[in-house]
Amino acid sequence: MTYLYGVLFKSGSRSHAIKILAVDYDGGDIGQALSIAYQALQADTFPTIEYHSASEYSTPELLEEAICKGDFWAAIYTHSGASKRLMAAIEGKNTTEYDPASTISYTYDASYYPIISTSVIKANMETLIAVTSRTYYSVAADARAAVNLSDATSYSAFVNPIQASSEVQSPTNQGTRVLLNTVSMVMPTLMQFFFLMGMNGIWGEAGVFSKLSKRDTYLARLVISKFYTLFCAVGMTGYIWAFREDWGVNGQQFGQTWMCLWLYMEINYLLLDTMLDPVIPMKFFPFFLLTWIIINVASTIYPFVLSAGFYRWGYALPAHNTWTLLMEVWSGGCKLQNEVALPVLLAWWVLGHVSSAWSVRNRCIVTEGIPVNKRLDTETSESMIVLESV
Repeated sequence: MTYLYGVLFKSGSRSHAIKILAVDYDGGDIGQALSIAYQALQADTFPTIEYHSASEYSTPELLEEAICKGDFWAAIYTHSGASKRLMAAIEGKNTTEYDPASTISYTYDASYYPIISTSVIKANMETLIAVTSRTYYSVAADARAAVNLSDATSYSAFVNPIQASSEVQSPTNQGTRVLLNTVSMVMPTLMQFFFLMGMNGIWGEAGVFSKLSKRDTYLARLVISKFYTLFCAVGMTGYIWAFREDWGVNGQQFGQTWMCLWLYMEINYLLLDTMLDPVIPMKFFPFFLLTWIIINVASTIYPFVLSAGFYRWGYALPAHNTWTLLMEVWSGGCKLQNEVALPVLLAWWVLGHVSSAWSVRNRCIVTEGIPVNKRLDTETSESMIVLESV
């Protein structure tokens, strides 16, 4: 728990590590007010705004592409001609009703760490635009002189010049989003542990390890593990989808989520199959199990940019890489990190098969040298110890 608490320790003071793209399409008083407002808010606890020219990102669609590529967490931009429209409304020259929401907009991908998107991105962008609205009065001297307080249109535009408008990509508003990268990443490990403990006990009582050849024992367990982890993965995907509310995911994303979770389930099965008994005696296994769960969950609950640099070794853990793949699936292919996630997961998967084969061979050899009655007594007592510990 000390390790887990450390992930979140002083995370607020690292908010500046989150980069947000800014483009001023307006080029007038509103754009200037936005820049001054950011300078007033700039701090370690506020995301970093990086200004780029309108020639580099000529349309808002290009801003969304930059976010999708993973270069930025979000983007904020002023609308072209916003200052002129506002000034015309204040002077009473508008032929249409003035819309304060058509001045500054921000966009972000809500499926990428959903809680961070809401608490850090959305909250701070709303704050920035609210400060920009107040800052406008100190910038636009012409507006102060031109306002006609007796004219409803002029007065309304002057007192409410700027409002935030957002364009959320992959909205993730369902209540269960808080569980996706927390409790949900614990269950795959627990499912494999209890299944393995039960299967080992049943096989031990039936004398399978001593009756079948080492090859047949390994192949039988391999086939069983494939089907069991496949079943677990579709079950987990099923309850995620059952409680998705208005989350806009489709059937193809269901299949991709299923496959991602199947791979994660298999890795956990192979690891626990290797460690349970041949490496760590059953009576000491809860210490390993809880440690394994905590360090994996710690690698998914918060982005590494908001944690101390030490925790970035979590890039090597299967849970973190599974989570990055899931976020890619749910965002429709954005935030690609396949060049890291897939090789890491493949390495765990391949090594897991090798080590699992070794563990089955070890069990068979050990079991062959233990009398049946003594073996049953030992396995029963050790199973009770583990159940009481868990």
